[in-house]
Amino acid sequence: MKKFFVPFLVIVFLFTIIDDASAQRRGKKKRRKTEDTERSSTRDREDDFESTSIAEKLNIEIKPGNLNFFGNQLSISLKSNVGYKFNNVFSAGAGGKFFYDYINSFGSSADISAFSYGGLVYGRAKITQTFYLQGEYNIVSFGAVSTVPQETIAYPLAGIGYVQQGYDWSFGLELLAILNDRVRDKPQGTIVEYWINFSKNF
Repeated sequence: MKKFFVPFLVIVFLFTIIDDASAQRRGKKKRRKTEDTERSSTRDREDDFESTSIAEKLNIEIKPGNLNFFGNQLSISLKSNVGYKFNNVFSAGAGGKFFYDYINSFGSSADISAFSYGGLVYGRAKITQTFYLQGEYNIVSFGAVSTVPQETIAYPLAGIGYVQQGYDWSFGLELLAILNDRVRDKPQGTIVEYWINFSKNF
């Protein structure tokens, strides 16, 4: 019995090595095939982008936001921008924005009504086909409120956005943190701007 046991173990060992080597070859081929497919898919997307017209590379957005209808305050804002897509990831552009704030002072005739407006430039990088990072630089003329005079301030913002892909127009949400203390401390100021995004050619 022992005479057959040792050769049997040797044969099993050889089969194990051969099978393992074969599995490794199959795995390498599969990985190679997956990498080739991914490279081909990336090339196809880049080729598709290069073949699109300039009009299709323009990203148009309309964004209402910062809405507040509660208590004694009414706030509404609107932002619109046009950007150029350099490739499937990066884009940049410019636009304009305005804010209207009304605060009713109970028991007083000194109600607050302020209209602010300005312009912006932005840069954007897509994380995925639906999420993106965005940085903005704004110059906004803030309306006078009570004893605080009208003031124009240049300030940066940074944040993240989400867009649900649609057929022609897409929609989503954008959150931008204000990176300037003077703007955050304004009577009509806030810490984060939020925008409901209607986007064409996202």
